[in-house]
Amino acid sequence: MHVSGFVDYLNPTIQDLLGPCDIITVQRNVVSEEVLNAIRYWQGMNVPTCIDLDDAYWRLVRSNPAFRYWIEHPDVKEPEKEPLVVLERGLRMCNALTSPNRLILKDWAHVTRGYHLPNFAREEWWTGLPTREELKAKLGLTGRTVIGWGGSVSHYDSWWGSGLREAATAISRRHPEVLWLICGNDPRIHDQLPVSPDCKRQQGGVPPNDWPKLVSSFDIGVAPLSGIYDQRRSWIKTLEYGLAGAPWVATAGEPYGDHAFFGKLVRGDPDEWQRAIEATLLNLSAEQAAAEQRIPLYRQWLIGNQLGTYEQVFNNIISDFQVDTASLPGIHFVNWPVAGKQETITAAVAA
Repeated sequence: MHVSGFVDYLNPTIQDLLGPCDIITVQRNVVSEEVLNAIRYWQGMNVPTCIDLDDAYWRLVRSNPAFRYWIEHPDVKEPEKEPLVVLERGLRMCNALTSPNRLILKDWAHVTRGYHLPNFAREEWWTGLPTREELKAKLGLTGRTVIGWGGSVSHYDSWWGSGLREAATAISRRHPEVLWLICGNDPRIHDQLPVSPDCKRQQGGVPPNDWPKLVSSFDIGVAPLSGIYDQRRSWIKTLEYGLAGAPWVATAGEPYGDHAFFGKLVRGDPDEWQRAIEATLLNLSAEQAAAEQRIPLYRQWLIGNQLGTYEQVFNNIISDFQVDTASLPGIHFVNWPVAGKQETITAAVAA
């Protein structure tokens, strides 16, 4: 449900949709008093409400377009309405925080209880895919060795601070058959990658269900990270490379640590990136065969195979929920003393 529907909580259609729920998750958009009121309302109606965060807005770097909204917020004049202030209020109010990254949970452990809930993949998107060579032919990349990556505008520093950008120059010089396939709608990474134009290609964004077809064209996948913001990402890239049977090289750290056994992890050093990628290139057939043999291991992280994980997390949140700590928005709860008795009467008074 879009957040615009969530905040319209008294609408009969929204009531019919959310009223029967055992639990509600608000994804990211805890940025206004209207959202906080909706959370209060459903808690007051005995529905525990948790927040899910997969991005560390409080760690944003200036190159990220979202920095202006979350950190600078020039149009916000009242401190209590600053986005991070509202987000923290929401986290204090909610019944739990879920996140695919443990460092995000640690950042907010002083505010609310956290549960690690990784990003999983949809089976129907990763089943019955064409072969790598068929997909490369469709892209006009037959005969090229594709090193692929995809991401949003928030990944600019991931390339520039990880060492991969500098390593790409040396790799392309020594391996002219390599083509860097940069997927996504931010042209900066492609345009500024220091390799010749015939060694790189920009691929625009595609619908989510078509993304596995692009990933499955990669001969090698890369997943660079840079800084404390990137260390709060999810493991989705190495999971997707694994499901595609592509060997991968990634920056070491929290996001990809759970998959360390399946690929190569490097530190932020161009020479280390170059050595890891060249070792894969020089033994590519064997590396790809080994990666394809590991596909069944990665398929344990398909959503359908992780329903028990969701159920356990949500049941824990539900069992900890106490409705008497919630209050309906616009309602003030007051205690009136009873004359001559050590008792009070609690009444709800509409604002």
